[in-house]
Amino acid sequence: MRLFTRREKSSIEEKFESYVVQALHDSNVDESDEDRIKEISSESIAPFAAKVGAQICASITRDRKSFRINNRTDRGFNKRLNRRYRKAFEAYIISTACALEAGAAQEVDSNTSLDENEQATRFALVGLHAKGCRVAGEVYALLCNGYPEGALARARTLHELAVVAGALADSTNDPTHANLAVRYLEHEVIDARRSAIRYQEDHIRLGMKPLDQDYMDELEDRFQSVITKYGREFQKEYGWAKEYCPDANIAGLESKVRMGHMRGYYKLASNEVHAGSRGIFLNRHEFMGDTAWRAGKTNAGLAEPASMALNSVHQITVMLLVKGARDSTDLTTLAILYALDELRTRAGELFLKVAREIGEAELEVRASLRKTL
Repeated sequence: MRLFTRREKSSIEEKFESYVVQALHDSNVDESDEDRIKEISSESIAPFAAKVGAQICASITRDRKSFRINNRTDRGFNKRLNRRYRKAFEAYIISTACALEAGAAQEVDSNTSLDENEQATRFALVGLHAKGCRVAGEVYALLCNGYPEGALARARTLHELAVVAGALADSTNDPTHANLAVRYLEHEVIDARRSAIRYQEDHIRLGMKPLDQDYMDELEDRFQSVITKYGREFQKEYGWAKEYCPDANIAGLESKVRMGHMRGYYKLASNEVHAGSRGIFLNRHEFMGDTAWRAGKTNAGLAEPASMALNSVHQITVMLLVKGARDSTDLTTLAILYALDELRTRAGELFLKVAREIGEAELEVRASLRKTL
């Protein structure tokens, strides 16, 4: 959509001059009073800009032709993208759908013989798996619309879910930390209280109503209860994991559960979450001999977020199937795990195949450009 052309910009400046002249006329200002004239001119800027801005907004909204052109271009790109990645996208959907089905079956298969720690572990792993499947769907939505960087940001979240699932699953083998899932679930009140306090501080500026005091009192009671139970360290971001992993942060947990080799990809994905300058430079891409800012869609770079997401979903699913219930790894579960691993691997290979094809096509374009120079 175009806001306005150069000619229209000139027209706006001319309209502003007329607007100021009319304002001066209405105020009956003396022509010799330069200070008052400057003051009126300055005061005219905001109302004029608001008036013209509303007119531009109305004009753009009515401009169905430009909308149709943009929409046609967007749909054309998506059609070509899905044609190129059809097999890879289908494999991704199949892999994540099977992971979802495997997790859903585990949720339905309740086990009443579990003790408190085991029930907490099962509940947490089912919850992490459900969220992981949802985030995997979000990754797919971004991939099939040509936004691999956004998909990488969501794949980062999936990795965090996998790390936490790995820690909870690992603790089931250690009697010293058997209550890690209980601590993890009870840590919810720490974030809830922190968010509620901040909301109470900001609700007036937000134009919202304050939270009910009874709710705030309930949060405070629950907060004091877990602090009394676990100590002041518990209120930190990863306070629930402090005893299990003294270096209680995502990097420490990664190392603890043997996922530290993913730190490089995690840091890369973090550039798509935060506003650091590294993320700006990563958003510059070379195409057909030119370097440009990425402001829209692309058909390149889908393999990394797809593979990262597929691997994390697989890891969370394995944790749930193996550690979600006592003695749950039977022959059927083992067969399912092998099938899920094969599906994940095939999907990743299909994305890599397309990435190689795009890379080869880019090399051909560059070679062709060099010949014309």
